[in-house]
Amino acid sequence: MKILIISASQRAHSNSLKASNFIKLNVLNNLPDIDSSILDLSQYPFLLDNYGVEKEDKRELNQNKEDVLSQLYKCDAVVFVVPEWGGMIPPALVNLLLLCANGSANGLPLGHKPAFAIGISTSSGGSNPISLLKAYAAKNTHLTWLPLHAIIQNVDTFLATDWAPNNDSRYNQVQSRVLTGLTALTLYAKQLKTVRKELVELSKIHPFGQ
Repeated sequence: MKILIISASQRAHSNSLKASNFIKLNVLNNLPDIDSSILDLSQYPFLLDNYGVEKEDKRELNQNKEDVLSQLYKCDAVVFVVPEWGGMIPPALVNLLLLCANGSANGLPLGHKPAFAIGISTSSGGSNPISLLKAYAAKNTHLTWLPLHAIIQNVDTFLATDWAPNNDSRYNQVQSRVLTGLTALTLYAKQLKTVRKELVELSKIHPFGQ
């Protein structure tokens, strides 16, 4: 089973990427029959151009788009690791979600695939990305949000905390939420995989989610 972690910051060497690697190392690498990978949006600046100013030479943009869509189509489930920027989500992630619509992707790469959201903040934020994503991200992507999510505040301290999700400390309990959510994600992915093809065909009848 393939799980794709999307590090949603468009900044290189971001805390989102560090958190993605931390989660992959401590959770997904230890779950049975899971093949996990990270899609680092900082490596795909085209996402900021795809819905912007037209460029004469689109070869690099099209190559990057094909690369990203290939990763999205191949996965069975997705984890969004999203920083809160001024109460909002990064524009590269917004454009990625637009790219996942039926008309842009020649299909629904995330259609009826389970998704787990993790909001992160260097201070006491992190909740707004969850609210924003669950409010509109599924409309045209047709992804399936888990009712669970995790919010990682003071992310530097979280990353410096030893992995011990059974402990009662604040950051260990956040680890427990991440572990619980990702374990649930694998169960959702296993069950939805058996009916996804039929569900996607139904979604294509009305792909814009009204």
